[in-house]
Amino acid sequence: MRRYGMPFAAALLLATPPLVPIAGQDAPVLPVKRLPARPGAGPATPAGAQLSDDAALKAAGLTATDADALLAYLKARTLSDDDQSKIGEVIARFGTDEFDARVRATDEVEKFGSAAIGPLKAAVQSPDPEVAYRARLALKRMEKVPHSAVASAAVRTLAKLKPKAAAEVMLGFLPMADTDEVAEDIRAALIALAVTGAGAPEPALLKALDDKLVVRRSAAYVALTEGGPAAERIRIKEAFPLVKAAVRKEPDTDAKFRGLWALLLTTREKEFVPDLIGLIPQLSRGRIWQLEEFLLLAAGDTRPDAKFGKSQESLAKARDAWAGWWKQRAHAFDLAGFEFNPRITGFTDVIEYDGSFGRYRVVTLGPDEKEKARLGAVGVNQLSFPTDVKKLPNGNYLIAELNMNRVTERDSTSRIVKTTNITQPLAVEPLPDGGVVYVCRNQILVRDKDGKPVWQFTRGQHDIMGGCRLPNGDIAFVTMWTGANNQTNLFRLAGKDGKEVGKPLSLARAQQQQGMNPAGDDRVLVCEYNRVAEYDLKTGKEVWKYDLNNATCAQRLPNGHTLITYLATLQGQPGKVIEVDTSGDIVWDYSPKDNMRPSRALRR
Repeated sequence: MRRYGMPFAAALLLATPPLVPIAGQDAPVLPVKRLPARPGAGPATPAGAQLSDDAALKAAGLTATDADALLAYLKARTLSDDDQSKIGEVIARFGTDEFDARVRATDEVEKFGSAAIGPLKAAVQSPDPEVAYRARLALKRMEKVPHSAVASAAVRTLAKLKPKAAAEVMLGFLPMADTDEVAEDIRAALIALAVTGAGAPEPALLKALDDKLVVRRSAAYVALTEGGPAAERIRIKEAFPLVKAAVRKEPDTDAKFRGLWALLLTTREKEFVPDLIGLIPQLSRGRIWQLEEFLLLAAGDTRPDAKFGKSQESLAKARDAWAGWWKQRAHAFDLAGFEFNPRITGFTDVIEYDGSFGRYRVVTLGPDEKEKARLGAVGVNQLSFPTDVKKLPNGNYLIAELNMNRVTERDSTSRIVKTTNITQPLAVEPLPDGGVVYVCRNQILVRDKDGKPVWQFTRGQHDIMGGCRLPNGDIAFVTMWTGANNQTNLFRLAGKDGKEVGKPLSLARAQQQQGMNPAGDDRVLVCEYNRVAEYDLKTGKEVWKYDLNNATCAQRLPNGHTLITYLATLQGQPGKVIEVDTSGDIVWDYSPKDNMRPSRALRR
């Protein structure tokens, strides 16, 4: 029988890491308050966090004191260009029409040893089910120890030991990193290794400025720029002009942005602002989010009338408007003293589901719009009807799971770190002091950082459809609408004690189990059955709307746009996540893969 499948190319090394789901001239030294060039994302959760570094290394026969063995471990998994091509060709034969040829290819790939593990993990994501199946089969036979856990542990340990060849080996291995967490660990380690014991720039990083692979060039730009003392705007004076020159000639737009972004936020040199503004029409939407946030906070009330639309024409006009603004304001703008505290860093968390098979997952998209994490493992760590997700300061995810009557804290591998039993949770909101607000079908409750009750509001009707915490700490929630005249279905509770405050409001029929979010101090976004509406809580008046059937979540962004999730169209087309501007034009959209549908999306 002839098989029909999509061919799997050798570019699999760049594919998204798999997790199996269920259901970014010398200057005078001035003390400045500086934030990292990639602010706000929170500390990365170590890849394979089920194991401590010592335990992961021990499982692979390694120790935290033998630097040579750790370097050898990474070298053994670093492929030459020729090997990459050969492994790609073998894996491509997983999808051939002849059964015997598929079996031979599955056996042949094992001859490459542990170096094939990264490409095989990428192959698990192939749209060809036979390729994905045979990749999983080969991995099961080959990988006795979680490779990503050992790789991250080796990288972090080498960053502490600082053997002479560490940076060179890590740069060589970087394209082979099979998860984003491993790649981030390598980038962080390279920052720590950027200066030699003699105070000179690391030669391997200088060499990487001209590497043919963009992933290495991009890592070198950041490593040679970030990581110095807070009072020093230029960490390595010898490397600064070389980095600047390399970044400016960089042909890859995203790598150019990463380099310029690191230079801008670390050195605080004004010369990089026009460079970044000039990139606007070519930037991915996620990078535009980052740059737009910087510009809006820098401009304040002097912001130009510039619309970051979807078309190239709109983006070119925005570029020109901001370039004009900077030309007028640059001389008086104190970039060194500017405290950049971004409200949005470009990460988007999406809850996805497949109603036919009961599969659920949480996907995190990065500022480059690539998948950074995927939660939803088979077995004890599976998700059960997740209704909300929030990222915690420690890098873990807090997820409300309605059908399991629980809220779980999970690391980026989906491993459950902590479980809190909560009846039918709809929404969770971590508090600045470590406590949590829980919005449930029949109650709103607040617990402190130790899990002890602060206050509880009970509604016996079990008809709460959604709720959110307002900027002043109060809680607003919406209930089911029965169609009765003058029925009130939007309520407000005082944040300090849970007492009802203000006048309940009468709205239209609210969408069930929705992601309701604030749109200001006294405004909320509510998903109704055929639209998203913004209401003023003091007057009860509708102040904005967007007509759309089956919306399940709406979030007002700092730039005035609205992020909306909807399940499906009336014509039966799968739902999407869309970002609409103040005119109602769609400037960005996201569709899940693998026949999944989105039910929530929140940007952070």
